[in-house]
Amino acid sequence: MNDVSINGLWLSTINAQLVSRDIPPLPDTEENTVKLAGRDGVKSFGSTYAARPLGLGLFVMGDDYDGTVAKLASVFNVRRGPLIIIFDDRPEKRYIAEYRGSMAFDTSTGNRLINVPLKMDDPWPESQQDTELREYGQGLSFGEGYFYISDSSFSITTSGQMVTLDNIGSERAYPLMRISGSFTDLSISDGRQTFTFTGSIGANDVLEIDSDPDKCTVKLNGTNAWGRSNGVFFELIPGETTFTVSATTPAFNLEIIYRYKYLF
Repeated sequence: MNDVSINGLWLSTINAQLVSRDIPPLPDTEENTVKLAGRDGVKSFGSTYAARPLGLGLFVMGDDYDGTVAKLASVFNVRRGPLIIIFDDRPEKRYIAEYRGSMAFDTSTGNRLINVPLKMDDPWPESQQDTELREYGQGLSFGEGYFYISDSSFSITTSGQMVTLDNIGSERAYPLMRISGSFTDLSISDGRQTFTFTGSIGANDVLEIDSDPDKCTVKLNGTNAWGRSNGVFFELIPGETTFTVSATTPAFNLEIIYRYKYLF
């Protein structure tokens, strides 16, 4: 652990060295309870996780102290919105956080140690790469961490076809399902719930079902098609999930796109 990247900028390139980080193994929990009149104690509706704090300790190197501090202020400026943070010793994960609080300076080190407080509103780190299939000729090179043979892309040619994917993360993920090709009256089931889409689409059409809780959209060729669906969306628990895909005369590619999410 010697360096950290913020939105693609390694801080060592502006003379700031990462000397410490503070990432709790789990976020704090928040209890959801209701006090009922005439009843001892409370009624519990379970617990959820709060935002996760993340702290960076940076040592300012070189002779231009003020210049480096000014660059750090620009890097962590809250007006930039959420920052993508990658540590050099955890290159497979990224942390999405924003500057929260105020930078603290440690005068015992000659005022060169700066502590930067951050907070992850979505508390789960995620994989740098999502599961979207990428191929040569798209500006990519072998060894860059891309999936050239995706285990999340399936050719569907038979009604009732079953496909299995493996969420190797340790937390739930909410996928984007992209369907390219033709079918009539589609259903997709994970054994717990079933998504349906009525009517036909053609060979050049693209249907996207986005299960992100902040979106929950159904779009056909980029246009809202919610009314043709039953409004069911999927979550992928850690481990394998098997989907059963049924339709009349299916001839399409099903791509299930998501990032692995991790508890720590």
